[in-house]
Amino acid sequence: MRKKPPARRSRTNEELSAETRRRLLDAGRRLFAARGFAETSADLLAEKAGLTRGALHYQFGDKQGLFVAVLQELLAGLVQRLAKETMEGGPQGTAELERGCALLLEAYGDRAVQQLLLRDGPVVLGWAAWRKLQEESGLAALLRHALDHWVEAGWLEADAVEPASRLLMGALTQAGIAIS
Repeated sequence: MRKKPPARRSRTNEELSAETRRRLLDAGRRLFAARGFAETSADLLAEKAGLTRGALHYQFGDKQGLFVAVLQELLAGLVQRLAKETMEGGPQGTAELERGCALLLEAYGDRAVQQLLLRDGPVVLGWAAWRKLQEESGLAALLRHALDHWVEAGWLEADAVEPASRLLMGALTQAGIAIS
């Protein structure tokens, strides 16, 4: 007697939605990085994701909503990588700032980071929203963490951490724009 193959479980709406979202994010990252925001249409995004334009609008509202989600994902990965490589790269403490800054500048050499974060980001979102997105990503928190080690070493006053982190973030961002 032959056994029946096990019945395939139907995917839930949440699973289908997550797959649709993932496909759009992947297509968005590829296309926005290669062509830029302005040269990437909503129709092309949907086509490359193998979906309808309606799926894009349902998941993200519009092309800009997808772009923001792509940037958030890019920044999350960048912050995670910087934290890991900074902590693994040598002794903890005051050297973390130099290592972290060098790693961030190295990341700014990546073409996708240049196009998405440094070229299109401020144009598409506007300066204030772009800066807020970076702040919320954890980049500034990494800088503050590194500067806290300077406070512990007696190299910086505690009340100077916030302005110093803003100064460094601005300098690193401007250096990234120049690199791109």
